[in-house]
Amino acid sequence: MVFRRFFDIFSMFRYRRLYREEGKTEDGPADFERAIIAAGYGKFHLLLLLAILPASFSSIFSSSSMSYVLPSAECDLHLTMFDKGLLNSMSYAGMICTSFFWGFMADTFGRKKLMFYGYLVTGLLSLATAFSHTSWLLILFKFLDGVIISGPFAALMSYLAEIHDNNHRSRTYMWLGVFFSLGNISLPCIAWLIIPQKWDWSFMNGTVEINSWRVFLAICSLPEFLACFAFAFFPESPRFLMLKGRREEALEMFKKIYAINTGKDPETYPIKDVMEDDDQAIVTTGKTLLDKIDCCWQQIKPLFLPPNISKLIIISLIQFGATIGSNSLRLWMPQLFAMIEAYKSTHIEDSSISHPSVCYMFETKDLSANSTNRFYYNATSTISTPTCTTTQLNSTVFVNSIVIAVTGVIGYTLAGTLINVVGKKKLMAICFTVAASCCGSLYWAEDSNGILGLSSVFVAMSSIGGATVTNIIVDNFPTYFRTMAVSITMMIGRIGAVTGNLLFPVLFDMSCLGPFMMIGSACLFSAFLIILVPKKPSNKEKPKNLA
Repeated sequence: MVFRRFFDIFSMFRYRRLYREEGKTEDGPADFERAIIAAGYGKFHLLLLLAILPASFSSIFSSSSMSYVLPSAECDLHLTMFDKGLLNSMSYAGMICTSFFWGFMADTFGRKKLMFYGYLVTGLLSLATAFSHTSWLLILFKFLDGVIISGPFAALMSYLAEIHDNNHRSRTYMWLGVFFSLGNISLPCIAWLIIPQKWDWSFMNGTVEINSWRVFLAICSLPEFLACFAFAFFPESPRFLMLKGRREEALEMFKKIYAINTGKDPETYPIKDVMEDDDQAIVTTGKTLLDKIDCCWQQIKPLFLPPNISKLIIISLIQFGATIGSNSLRLWMPQLFAMIEAYKSTHIEDSSISHPSVCYMFETKDLSANSTNRFYYNATSTISTPTCTTTQLNSTVFVNSIVIAVTGVIGYTLAGTLINVVGKKKLMAICFTVAASCCGSLYWAEDSNGILGLSSVFVAMSSIGGATVTNIIVDNFPTYFRTMAVSITMMIGRIGAVTGNLLFPVLFDMSCLGPFMMIGSACLFSAFLIILVPKKPSNKEKPKNLA
C-alpha cells in the first residue's frame, strides 16, 4: 500500500509537470481548478507554510497566554478569581462579537488586506496588554484582541482554501493542525523561560513598570508582527479576484505563483485567460449593502428551517458542552497547578494528612497566609494594611502544562487513525465519556502524578471530541451553507468557553466540587446528544444538490 501511494503521488506530479511543460490546455478561459493546477505546487506554497507558522502561533498565544500570567500578575493588578475568569474568557468574547462581521469584510475587501492589517493591529493590542497597569485595562485589551484576531484568522482559512488545488488543500490544513499543536507546546516553554525571572524595572518615576510577566506578554505579540510582515509579500487570492470578476488581476496572480514555483518566465504560464467564478453569485449579487445582505439571507435561510434547524441545534449544543469542558479546565490548569505547588511548599512538615485530595489542597491554600486568591493583613505591622504575596511559579507548573499539550498531540494523532475504524459518532461518545470520568476522578485525586495524568487525558479527550464536530457538520449539511453551519457552531462553542471560564471562579468560591461537576456534566451532556445526531445519509438518500 505504501509503494502504491508513492506511485500515485509520483504519477500525479508527473502529469502536472507534463501539463505545464507542453502547455496543452483546452480552448477558452480556464476555471479556478485548472488554473491553480497549471500554476504548480512548489516553492510558493512552502513559503506560505512558513508564513502560516507565526499566524497559527498568534491564535494560540492570543487565547491562552493569560492562563500563565494570572498567578504572577495577581498582586500587581489586584486580581480576584472572577477577574481571572474574565481574562481567560475575553478573547473568546471578542471573537463571538465579530464572527459574521469579519466574514463579510473578507468577502468585500479581500483576504490579503485583512490578514496584513488584522495581524498588525492585533500585534499592537497584544503589545499594549504588557503595559496595562489596571485589571480593567488588561481585560479591555484582551477583549479587543479577540475582536480583531478573528478577522485575519478567518481570512487565512479562506486564503489557504483558495491558493491550493483539491489534492493539496486537505494536506495544508493538516499542517495547520500541526502548527497549532506546536504553538500549544511552545507557549508553556516560553512562559517557563520568562515568567520565573526576577525582573522588576520602573520608568518615568514608577509610571511604567516592567516585570517578567509583562515581558512574556510582549514576546507573545511577536508572532502577530511576523505574520503581518510575512503576508505583506504574498499576492491576493486569485479565487477572490475571480469571484469579483477581476479576471486580468487573477491571471497575473496565477502567473506569479507559477513563476515562483517553477522558476520560469511568467509569460510561459500555459493558461491565457480565466473565467469568472460564480460559486458565490447569490452572495455577491446586488448593488447596495441591503441587497447583498438579502441575498446572503436567501442563501442561508434553509439552514434555519426543518430539517436542518434541528440538526444545527443539536450539533451546536454538542460543541457548547465540549468547549465548556476543554477550554475551561485547560485555561485554569496553570493556576490550579500553581495553587497545588504553593500548598506543598507551605505544608512540607504537615504530616497529619499523608495524601491530601485536590480540593483539600485548594481550600487549605486559600485560607493560608500565602493565598494566591485573597489579600491578608500583615501581622508584623502596627497598621493593618492589606498585603499580597505573588505565587512563585516553579518548574513543575510549566512541565505539567507541556505534558498536557504533548498528550493532546498524541491524542490527535491516534484519533486521526481511529476515526475511520471506530466511526465519528462512536469516537465522540467515547471521548466525552472518558473526559467526564477523568473530570469526576480529579475530585478524589491525591497523587500529583495522578492529577497530571487525569488532567492530560481529560484535555485531550474533550478537545478531540470537540474537533470531531466539524466532521459531523460535513456529513449533515449541504455544501452551499456548510461554511455558515461551521461558523455558527464555532460561535456557540466560544460562548461555551466564555460561560465556563466565568462560572469556574464563581462555583469555585462556593465549593471546590462545583467546577468539576459543571465540566463533567457538560461532557456527559455532549455524549448524550450524540445519540440524537442523524446518521450520515447514504448516496441513494442524498439530494442531488448535496455535495
